Parts: sequence; C-alpha cells; structure tokens
Amino acid sequence: MKTKVILENQNDYAKQENKDFETLYMRAMLLALLEDKKITKVQYEECKRRLKIT
Repeated sequence: MKTKVILENQNDYAKQENKDFETLYMRAMLLALLEDKKITKVQYEECKRRLKIT
C-alpha cells in the first residue's frame, strides 16, 4: 500500500509546515498499523528507516 500526501505549497513557511505535517502524518500511520498488528515491529522500523522518520 502506498499513500502520498500532496499539499499545495504557497511560500517557504508553508513548504516547511507541509513537510513537518507529512512527517507527523506518516509516523502516525505507521504507529496505527503497528498497534493494529497490520505490520510487525521489524517492518515498522524498516519503514521508518526508508522514509527517514526519526
């Protein structure tokens, strides 16, 4: 399953806010999948590494 959040960028501040939001959104989605046991801890860590989410 691939999901991409696309937000329209208006200025530099909006670009940074959108990037921050996308990171938080992806982290929340991964945590939800992990909690629902849709993915394993190993898959969770691999996704975080690939998405460069700390």
